[in-house]
Amino acid sequence: GRRPGGAARARVPLREASAAGSREDPSRRQDRQRRRLQAGDRVHQRLLAMRAAVRVGAAGAGDEEDGIPADAFPLEAFPPGVSPESVPRWLQPEGDLGEKLEGIVRRGLEEEGAEVVIAIGADSPGRPVERFETILRLLSGPAAEDVVIAPTADGGYDAIGLRRCPPGLFADITWSAPTTLEETVRQFSARGMKVTVLEDKWWDVDEVQDLELLRGLLDSEGGRERAPATAAALEEVGLRAPAQA
Repeated sequence: GRRPGGAARARVPLREASAAGSREDPSRRQDRQRRRLQAGDRVHQRLLAMRAAVRVGAAGAGDEEDGIPADAFPLEAFPPGVSPESVPRWLQPEGDLGEKLEGIVRRGLEEEGAEVVIAIGADSPGRPVERFETILRLLSGPAAEDVVIAPTADGGYDAIGLRRCPPGLFADITWSAPTTLEETVRQFSARGMKVTVLEDKWWDVDEVQDLELLRGLLDSEGGRERAPATAAALEEVGLRAPAQA
């Protein structure tokens, strides 16, 4: 595809799972699913380790800044073995989406001492775990990028990872528009940042047709395991048949 504004430094293709053929050995399909779930566990563990590292010495009272009790969140929203009480939650700063993003990213990098902060959209459930693996890989090492962006089909992005965030980095970007990704890449590049845009696009749930994409994902083989909390929410409101025991 076209590089937005010609500004992206590189585009990196992600792995794509091969489509199962009509004569595929069931054991091979099961083995592929097992490897995918194991990869997800590895990313969860790495993200949890990074979170634990930046929380050393943090006051417990700051973990529930939003005032919402931990048991208000469904257990399906957390990886196996992770208790809701162990996950810190921060209030978003005032302002538009750009100001909120900058505030949270800078807090993670500067106040909490994280080497990398990844901001993800809550309205893009079930995204491939390879997106996070690739973002983490490209933000690591001596030749690491400053920013890695995971694009969506509507011209925005569902995840963005950063190693640094100068003041005003997200200012004056048009949000929720077909030009959001292009403006972001152009603005970041103008600030002298090394930017990579991933090749594969995902989607977010904004319109009715997006909901149909989501339902199709959840109904696919292994789909519910990719977004269990979302599946449970759709089942609760009657937009999806409950999972069979």
